[in-house]
Amino acid sequence: MKVNSFNLSLFCLLALGAGAMAQQAPQAVDKLSSESQIAHPLFRKAGYPSWSSMTPQQAVEDTEAAVQIARRELAAIAALTPEQMTFRNTFIAYGEAVVHLEQSQQYLHHLTAVTGNRMLQQVQGYLMGALHQFDAELMQNDALWQALKTASEQPWVQDLSAEEQRIVRQTVQHFIHGGANLSPEQKQRKAAINTELGKLAMMYGNNISASTAAWSWLVTDKEVLRGIPENRLALAEAEARSRGLSTDENPAWLLTLTNGVAQDAVRYANVADTRRKCWEATKSIGAAGKYDNAPIVARMIELRHEYARLIGYDNYADMKAANRMVEDGAAALAFVDGVLQELKPAFDAENAKLLEYVSQLKNEKVTQLEPWDETKYTSMMAGQHFAFNTSSIRPYLEKDKVIEGLFNLCGHLFGVTYRAVPTQCVESGAALAAGNAEVWHPDVRLYAVHDAATGELLGSFYMDLLARQGKRPGAWCMPLRIGKTGAEGSMSEPHLAALMASFNPPAPGQPVLFSHPELQILFHEFGHMMHYMLGRTRYRRQGSPTIAWDFAETPSQLLENLAWQPAVLSQFAFHYQTGEPYPADLLGKLAASRSFMPATSHMRSLTVAKLDLELHMNYEKHFAGKELDAASSELLAQWTAPYTVTPPSVMRNLLHCFQGGYAAGYYSYKWSESLSADAFNHIQEKGMLNPEVWQHYRKTILEPGDSKPAAQIYRDFLGREPNPAALLHAKKQ
Repeated sequence: MKVNSFNLSLFCLLALGAGAMAQQAPQAVDKLSSESQIAHPLFRKAGYPSWSSMTPQQAVEDTEAAVQIARRELAAIAALTPEQMTFRNTFIAYGEAVVHLEQSQQYLHHLTAVTGNRMLQQVQGYLMGALHQFDAELMQNDALWQALKTASEQPWVQDLSAEEQRIVRQTVQHFIHGGANLSPEQKQRKAAINTELGKLAMMYGNNISASTAAWSWLVTDKEVLRGIPENRLALAEAEARSRGLSTDENPAWLLTLTNGVAQDAVRYANVADTRRKCWEATKSIGAAGKYDNAPIVARMIELRHEYARLIGYDNYADMKAANRMVEDGAAALAFVDGVLQELKPAFDAENAKLLEYVSQLKNEKVTQLEPWDETKYTSMMAGQHFAFNTSSIRPYLEKDKVIEGLFNLCGHLFGVTYRAVPTQCVESGAALAAGNAEVWHPDVRLYAVHDAATGELLGSFYMDLLARQGKRPGAWCMPLRIGKTGAEGSMSEPHLAALMASFNPPAPGQPVLFSHPELQILFHEFGHMMHYMLGRTRYRRQGSPTIAWDFAETPSQLLENLAWQPAVLSQFAFHYQTGEPYPADLLGKLAASRSFMPATSHMRSLTVAKLDLELHMNYEKHFAGKELDAASSELLAQWTAPYTVTPPSVMRNLLHCFQGGYAAGYYSYKWSESLSADAFNHIQEKGMLNPEVWQHYRKTILEPGDSKPAAQIYRDFLGREPNPAALLHAKKQ
């Protein structure tokens, strides 16, 4: 049956009815339990995924199959008597029962983010209902809850290892958080909240994708684009030519939010009106007309608050923080407010300095900034201060050379090797050449990670770095399959993940050249990747991706520090045409530029963190009955530069908080940054590129995953408690 011809609603209703089907056809369920008897590309474990097989129809079929498997295996747990119960047939069996379902949805979420396939997006939206129904049934399954609760009270629990007892505690808490102790009426309301939240999150993300793709600006006068680097203009001209809008006789340039030229214009364009128009375009994402996300934000916050109150928390931030290092929302907000207050004098001084600089340029007193001018003038002032232009490094950051250098660096530090796996992009149903692994786009690369000492395969990861139509903007690292070790400690199931970015693509015939901010992003996401690849836990539920949310950014931010170090950059920063190394004196200036206007840099993410926490803790006080942009601006007034106009609220397009897992958790970036700054200071004291200290870091922080509390893992590395002041006093060299 062709994808575009099947009845989508009917097909998804079959998934919603999976429970009834399972009861009517137990033999079919038995067949589904054996992967050798039926192919389910969205949750098979063997080898690399067959992405072309993951059609919308297959997504529905595999989700239905995974739900049936989970129901059967969970029923087996619920039927156990206390005498039959063991740690493995209760708590481990519970986690393994839903592994197919989790993996199938991870694959589906990944494909919708990287392909922009509208049918897949619709299927995902429909399946949200089935999945939330399943989750509701899980939390309403009194027999299962009583079985797990009874198992948690058995004497043998005291004989379990520390990590196994941690699984027991977390499972019980998961059910309590999920509403297992609620009344039947409360459980029904909780299920309805989850269903609506899932649909709203999909709408939020789709609005961002659609509004990003909707904007373009055709320019026929090149003077309007003066100051934008020629390689970026070549990309805009190629975009226009591909649509029949540019010719040799009448050249034109098409700026879009997808190809990144509009964002470049805000930083580089000499013409103020060009900067303004492109800045307004970037702020239109999720902010206007049919793509307006403000009503969705309001409704999601309202539902999240209701959910938290339903299960016994004062607010959503307290609920989310219960399993994190900060422990409650008040502590998270106190951390953010404390750093904001400490930064305030320096932030005000930096703004005054910038306004003075702009006043000198314009030969008139300037007391407010046009928001579209801030990046341009800050870059100009930094260049004047350091006699250095950060864009000068771009020709020295050719993609393949950078990736080779990154692999050599991390291979040396962590004791691993990276091997390219042959790949092929095929259409659905087409043959795959022997020895090749399938990818979803020709740009995608695949690498296997081995332990250098033993040769053991630890995992593999895809790398897909360039923006394209339909691909979600931003950068992220996604676990696709969480591996685990066997009883003897070797990897019985290797990890699989994807490192994704939407970096600016090159003009036709030109190599990919990274900006330094893109290099930082690559190092950041690679820090996540190494956390995933080097995790070594016996139980999948304790893999690195499950670590406490406010610790998860620590490994990524720690590795990001290396993107500024001259000793690191000199290993791969060679001119893509001449092969000449980037001048050593400029490497030093680049490193020094990191500390330029540091309070302003910190303030950007701290204000987002404050806005996120206030939304989830004090919505009635600050936002109820108010327009989102005005309320956001009012709340952050003393922490914001003096602008001539009020920018739209960042909450209109912050996927992290409304489709990702950072709701009431955006503070994690700065919290983790304080930990990573402290850890990096410690590493510098031992020798910045000393593999001995990095492999101690691998053993104590990366390998344990969530098998220990994050605070204990951190103490194991440092041998002491963290120093929270390290964030504002980090060593830069």
